[in-house]
Amino acid sequence: MCLMAKGSSETSSVSSNTSINFENYSQLLDAFKETHEEANMLALLNNHLKDMNNWLENRVKTLEEELNNSKNYFENLEMIFKNSSCKCDSSFLKIVNHLKRKSTIL
Repeated sequence: MCLMAKGSSETSSVSSNTSINFENYSQLLDAFKETHEEANMLALLNNHLKDMNNWLENRVKTLEEELNNSKNYFENLEMIFKNSSCKCDSSFLKIVNHLKRKSTIL
């Protein structure tokens, strides 16, 4: 009789351990799925931010080129103005001086 009682207790212990292991596995699987989904979302976000960063870097280069072109254009206009013998009105001179100050700031 003791053997039977011991046998049935081992059987319930094994099924209890199996149940606990299945619950642990289910919890781990759920946690993995959640972590995997979050990792995928972060990867997408990271790719989007990389694309945006590349676009911004290209935009900065374009704006720097435009700035240099504008400075060169302004220098050419200034040289033409200095070499010209025309008597320009004061409003034009104010604009030129204003542009000069801005170009020295940049």
